[in-house]
Amino acid sequence: MMHDFALTATYVVLLDLPVTFSLDAVTARKELPYVWNPGHQARVGLLPRDGSGGVRWIEIDPCWVFHTLNAYDDDSGKIVLDLCQYNQSFDVSTLWAAHGPVTLDRWVIDPAAGTVTQRRLDDRGQEFPRVDDRVISRPHRYGYSAVIGEFTRAITAAGDFTDDAFTNAILRHDLAAGTTQVREFGRDATVGEAVFAPSSPDAGEDDGYVMAFVHNPERGAADLVILAAQDFTGEPVAAIHLPVRVPLGFHGSWIPDK
Repeated sequence: MMHDFALTATYVVLLDLPVTFSLDAVTARKELPYVWNPGHQARVGLLPRDGSGGVRWIEIDPCWVFHTLNAYDDDSGKIVLDLCQYNQSFDVSTLWAAHGPVTLDRWVIDPAAGTVTQRRLDDRGQEFPRVDDRVISRPHRYGYSAVIGEFTRAITAAGDFTDDAFTNAILRHDLAAGTTQVREFGRDATVGEAVFAPSSPDAGEDDGYVMAFVHNPERGAADLVILAAQDFTGEPVAAIHLPVRVPLGFHGSWIPDK
């Protein structure tokens, strides 16, 4: 199961991890028939974007990744990949079971040496990482992610996450400075993925707005909250009161039709 991948200027970065299709899970009528398979070697694949060759695989220690933040080629010929990593075995068919911490980590892939080194960027439980879409595949400084609660226990039969999967906060990481800002909402509120919108096409990476769906428990519906990225912990620029609850696990990338 490959839920996500990353791009650099030169590579498609593939994550082939030990979660594989299971006929036993199908027979057991699991909604998501993918299970932790310790016999499947975890590995990272590098596919040249120019079509010059096939995938080169580099073996790594077992782990699981749903979502990447971003990746880029550095000046030394290595690949920097930031992602949210599950640090224990992960059985997608039993999402309601505990699966250990989910942290923001950095992998540095060395194609010449055939190695991957890892280090922790932030040890708070978090998911749904995003950067400014304009810097995808290029070096990034800022990243945003949703703080998660009982994420792996809050799954419905339809595969939807209940609001209990999330907490009332989102994070703004300054990866150059090594600092993180926490934006909390009301005590009983829950907030999902944050998306960055630049203030203009040529604005700086942090010059713009951070948007997220926030479940408002008093209304039983969602607010689209808009924050100024450079005043992340300040008062919202606006809050649009929607008439319904938007599932906080709903997310994706929207591409203009040109």
